[in-house]
Amino acid sequence: MANIAKILILDDEEDTKDLFQQAFRQKISEENYFFSFAKTKQEAENLLSQEEYDIFVFDMSVVAFDITDFVKNIKKNYPFLEIIIVSAYSDISILRTVMRCGAHDFIVKPINFQDFDIVLDNTLHFVQSKRLAEYNAQKLNVISGEIGLSAQLQKSILPGNELKYDSLEIWADSVPTAEVGGDFYDFFWLSDTKIGIVIADVSGKNISAAMFAVITKTLIKTFAKICDTPSECFKHVNHTLCEENVATMFVTAIYGIFDLNTKKLTYTNAGHLPIVDIKPHTEPTFLNCDTGIALGIMDDIEFVDNTHDIVPGEMLLLYTDGVTEAANRNGDEFDFERLMTTIKNSHINIPKLLTQQVFNSIREFVNGADQSDDITTLCFKYKTRIIKNVT
Repeated sequence: MANIAKILILDDEEDTKDLFQQAFRQKISEENYFFSFAKTKQEAENLLSQEEYDIFVFDMSVVAFDITDFVKNIKKNYPFLEIIIVSAYSDISILRTVMRCGAHDFIVKPINFQDFDIVLDNTLHFVQSKRLAEYNAQKLNVISGEIGLSAQLQKSILPGNELKYDSLEIWADSVPTAEVGGDFYDFFWLSDTKIGIVIADVSGKNISAAMFAVITKTLIKTFAKICDTPSECFKHVNHTLCEENVATMFVTAIYGIFDLNTKKLTYTNAGHLPIVDIKPHTEPTFLNCDTGIALGIMDDIEFVDNTHDIVPGEMLLLYTDGVTEAANRNGDEFDFERLMTTIKNSHINIPKLLTQQVFNSIREFVNGADQSDDITTLCFKYKTRIIKNVT
């Protein structure tokens, strides 16, 4: 609401304008009140259609017999306009009816302007509160809409949950702590025989984190198409993020390239958690890895390529710290030991089922405690290729 309160007076008495201007001359001169005056319903309706008023004060006798319909129409057409009725004592029964139709308050004739000033002040506070509530509601709707759009955008750039091709199988999933989160994953073909896999965790969990995740994911995929190695890709991504990172955010990430011909995984790590290696008939272990710092923190950083030979039946689990740092009501974390125990005891060799088992174990451990961070996993498996003889 503007600082100056706009008040429309409907009264057919000749001295009404002079009385109001005299009674409120100080507030008028200080531009606290601005009064408009009408002598007929038609004049009042014309003024209401031309100007946004805060308060409408009218004498019941001017409106006459259709007063209840008049009040209802005013409230319908101008929901933020509050009505004050001026009435004589003899009109008390009609006044009750009018108040039930939506009038905010009333005063009686002859008008006590000192009392009327209090009524105006109280009504203006009500108008202000009502408009502030509407403003906040609209602002919340805008924010909710932005969150919804951000969530849709974030989901739209993810490749889906599953990839099955020849001897490869991938299952990835993410549960954000809010409607939008900072975790993301990706997998994409670089050639007929090479596939890239990515998992990342942006600092923060708000809309900014989600947008930073979208930017980072786009950069990784873009540079992955033109760079021969993961380390070279991350060097370019990091340089671009450092140049444009006005929000001083950062992202931990792993990017790997698996070659179906050589069965070799080449990967680089930017401050992310170690990959879990799951070989058939062997306890799970962490892959050895030279780890760089997170992307977006410092420019001109060299990242290191690590290599790992994949054997048939082997699975790799990539994950974010929402997995190991998931906490129960006592503050205890799921941690690395529980993650490895879950994998070891599951005896599962299907990426989707293993991922579901990890998520189930986390849910059982936290036992209803609030989720404090995004939880994201990507499970990669290289399978023995089955060749059928045709006779």
